[in-house]
Amino acid sequence: MSKRPATLKDVAAAAGVSTATVSMILNRRYQFKPELEARVREAILSLNYRQNPGARSMATGLFGSIGLVVLDIRNPHFTNIVHGASIKAQEHGYNLIVVDLKEDVSHARQTIDDLARRVDGLILSLRLPEDARDLPLQLGKPAVLFGQTLHEPKAPPPSPSIQIRGWEAALLLGRHILDAGRRRLTYVGYSKSIWNADRINALRSIADGAELREVVVDTQTMEAGEAIAASLVYGDYKTDAIVCYNDMIAIGLLHGLCALGVRVPDDMVLAGFDNIPVSRYVTPSLTTVDMRSEDLGGCSMERLHRAIQSGDHSPTVELLEPRLLVRSSTQPKKR
Repeated sequence: MSKRPATLKDVAAAAGVSTATVSMILNRRYQFKPELEARVREAILSLNYRQNPGARSMATGLFGSIGLVVLDIRNPHFTNIVHGASIKAQEHGYNLIVVDLKEDVSHARQTIDDLARRVDGLILSLRLPEDARDLPLQLGKPAVLFGQTLHEPKAPPPSPSIQIRGWEAALLLGRHILDAGRRRLTYVGYSKSIWNADRINALRSIADGAELREVVVDTQTMEAGEAIAASLVYGDYKTDAIVCYNDMIAIGLLHGLCALGVRVPDDMVLAGFDNIPVSRYVTPSLTTVDMRSEDLGGCSMERLHRAIQSGDHSPTVELLEPRLLVRSSTQPKKR
């Protein structure tokens, strides 16, 4: 004869608390002393108690899940955002549902509409179209936005946001390149990103007599970087420094430059943004700006949890500072 499944009453009896207390801890409706919560969770584990998701949703209006929409999960920047959010989601007892738009934002609004029906809140990129970012408010669903600050924003974000200072990130990298003695710069941009203009304009603002041109790629991938290597080497403009929109483009470009016999950093220096894990391990190691990807995900999850718990959906902005990581690819010219 099979053993009957444990009930809420069984958990309450084992932990020495009321069923109401167990319910509130399970549904994160109230914070109790850590030792009491630990006792209840130990009872849940020992009895192998499984909560009925449908019953919980009907009783509390909550699903126990958070939706995270990313633009391209193949990009390690977004993978790290998911990782940071996942760690915090697990700490707070949420399931994390990740949706990848594959850099196609044309169906972002429909995706968010569908996802909002089965989650307690949403984490969305500030790169999404404005009507998609505004949708959670229209649906009465809490949301947190993540991404970079715009130097001249058109309007404040409609929901709480975790942002990193994008203009300052470009200034950090640009000053480092100029201090290394380079005077003919190329910026490899990704025009589909709303952050792209800020990066090239920040570089222009500190050029101080140095030459600066922009080359644009259609995708922010290693393949796109590798594909433009020959045009940068054999074109009329003899660049001695390249700043790429992200590390993936920079790493692909580095591969292409090396295949053409260009010595980095002796012939030209190379740098990117994001500090993806592999940037440390290419040869030469890539100078980059750490755009705090994992922190963006983790802080967004924390802010959303507070919004769900307290009902505070005020459009606060939490700012993170970028970090310049100088590596071998931008060493000064040998004297």
